[in-house]
Amino acid sequence: MDEIVENMAGYICDHICQRPKEITDQEKLEDYCAEECEMRQHFCNILNQYNKINDFEESELRKIMTKYQEIVLCKECEYKASHPVTDLSYCRSGIGMDGTLKETDGCSRGAKVSESDTSK
Repeated sequence: MDEIVENMAGYICDHICQRPKEITDQEKLEDYCAEECEMRQHFCNILNQYNKINDFEESELRKIMTKYQEIVLCKECEYKASHPVTDLSYCRSGIGMDGTLKETDGCSRGAKVSESDTSK
């Protein structure tokens, strides 16, 4: 993002800004750009907003992940069983999921099977 903003700043300063035409003394122009030009503040605001949006600790994704961290997917649960004839999956827990289980189903009442048991 820094590179994008720098390229944008360079383009604006080189092609849009009228100050280089008005201030012909290079030193005065540099002083103007460093001290008076408001573009630097706008670029900082853009970068600050970008960083705020992409801060994982404050993101909506983090909030959702925290909210659902106790969910156990049925495919990883010790209570998952399959019918021997139809091969349809169901939950053996009395307080678990009702009906036929899909690959993406899960609940907070399940118990995750250890990694060694699922890799067989």
